[in-house]
Order: sequence, then structure tokens, then C-alpha cells
Amino acid sequence: MKLIFSVITFVLLLSVNANSHSGGTNAAGCHMNYSTGFYHCHQAKQPDPFKTYYYIKHQGRSYGPYSSYSSCMAAIRGAGISGAFCSTSKY
Repeated sequence: MKLIFSVITFVLLLSVNANSHSGGTNAAGCHMNYSTGFYHCHQAKQPDPFKTYYYIKHQGRSYGPYSSYSSCMAAIRGAGISGAFCSTSKY
């Protein structure tokens, strides 16, 4: 019994906590991390080819897609990016 207790205690002491960050993912499985301002992807998704998507345009780069204009603007505001705008063009 002491052995089992010792093993469980040892495993619990060595467990690693996972740290998450804010921001839901967009239609492509990506999002803007509001705390750092970086755009990155978790799981690739295939966007619906018959739907209109919006992309963040900032300093010659494009980030997205976002399923609505308001979600695109919310990502810009949340990341605190100045000079960015939302467009339906991916390029």
C-alpha cells in the first residue's frame, strides 16, 4: 500500500501544468494571441468555399480567415494592433 501511495505521490509531483492563452480559433483553426499579438494556428481546418471570409491586413501581411467582419475587428482590437484593417481579399 505504501508503494502505491509513493508512486502516486511521485507522479503527481512530476506532472506538468499546461498554460493556455486567450482567443478562440477562426475558420482555419488559427487565431491572434491577444497577450502577445502573434497570429498562429493550432489545428488546420478547411474553410467553406461558399462563404465570405475576412482577413486582417497589416504591414503587407494577411492573417485569417475570420468568419465575420466583427470577429476580424475583434481580433485586431484584442491584439492592440494599430494600422490594421479587415478585407475580404486573402492577398
